[in-house]
Amino acid sequence: MGANNDSELPIDVLWGKVLGKNIYTATMSRIRFGELLSLIRFDDKQTRTERRKQDKFCPIREVFYKIDELFVKYCIPSAHLTIDEMLSLFRGRCPFKVFMKDKPGKYDILIRMLSDAHTRYILKMEAYAGKDERPAEERSAKAVVRRLVKPLEGTGRNVTTDRYYTSIELTEELYNDGKVTLVGTLKSNRKHIPEELKKTQGRKLYSSRFLFTDPKTGNAPVTLVSYITRLKPTKNLLLLSTQHNDRKVDESTEKKKTDVNLYYNETKGGIDSIDQMTRHHSVKRGTGRWSLSIFFTLIDIACLNGGTIFMKNNPDWNKKKHNVRRLYMLELGQKLVRPVVEERAKNIIGLQKSIISAIESVLEKTLPSTSVVVPSGASYSRGRCHLCLKTKSSKTEKDKMTKVSIVCCRCCKYVCSTLSAKTIICTNCENESESE
Repeated sequence: MGANNDSELPIDVLWGKVLGKNIYTATMSRIRFGELLSLIRFDDKQTRTERRKQDKFCPIREVFYKIDELFVKYCIPSAHLTIDEMLSLFRGRCPFKVFMKDKPGKYDILIRMLSDAHTRYILKMEAYAGKDERPAEERSAKAVVRRLVKPLEGTGRNVTTDRYYTSIELTEELYNDGKVTLVGTLKSNRKHIPEELKKTQGRKLYSSRFLFTDPKTGNAPVTLVSYITRLKPTKNLLLLSTQHNDRKVDESTEKKKTDVNLYYNETKGGIDSIDQMTRHHSVKRGTGRWSLSIFFTLIDIACLNGGTIFMKNNPDWNKKKHNVRRLYMLELGQKLVRPVVEERAKNIIGLQKSIISAIESVLEKTLPSTSVVVPSGASYSRGRCHLCLKTKSSKTEKDKMTKVSIVCCRCCKYVCSTLSAKTIICTNCENESESE
């Protein structure tokens, strides 16, 4: 559904005979799909009330972290990582829903992520579940970054963050304890930022000012940059880096950006691209339960990560086509539902002709005929012919009808001998079919 952008269509349309698709009809019935959406849960309802006092995210936390733990095991990321927020669109009732007026959905559930800046592979996730009983230090932006980066500490990689997460204290801890460098923008009200960087009077447009940590102190080699982006009113951009330790500026362009700025622009958009890709082809359906909405988002993320691994291992697969991700999702969906369709095809007695035709279309083979004789008085109970019932208007006439024991091979409804068709098979053909 995500590959075909069918998630927003009603179920009746997807399973309809006119606008529906064979793959939906062949996999399961419309009623079963609706029941799965309404009944699916991810935790024990009996203990949920008690657990929710300590954790608002408890209805799906176990599933969320089971999936999250697998991501880092199956991909070796590049040297350039990004930490940012992804928004899971949801407008229903949720105790920790956030409002962001600059975002497309505005009302969303916040998920913080660590991803590869180049391949867009998601390595680690952490959902924002509002305020809880944890100490303020564990809920701070610095603690969030340390938890996300922990699986990759000691690898010498770089992490790019925005101004919400970046601080000098975090930078020094990552460099000294985790052996990880950091590049990011800074808020002007952060601690330990010298006034020389904040001052903008008398400075030219696109000019840069650098400050470096004194190597004699033995602290982490932090580089601070102040870059003038606009005049009238004057606005400067503050950047921090432990990866760069020089004053290099790109003199070939008019804006004369520093290497720190160029690197930040190159690696900051990893999560934004992920957000855009998951919204464009999403399995998310309209729901009033935030836990189910998060589950849909997890499927989108897992599909995106799986596609990244597949493309890296098969770089020539549909190389000349531009919609490679959609083609991957289509093939993935077909591979996942095929075992279910094959199991359903083993017993097609009672299925409608349209469903059998859909199963044959998905499996790309013709199923054996089910038009066999049902012996009278066999293992079936007796009932009134459903075709004759349609001709009777009053309840008295229906009650006087004679019950029969013959059942239709396709719909499994009772039918009289007058309105049923029998198939005669010789003993040779019957023996051949039994041997096969």
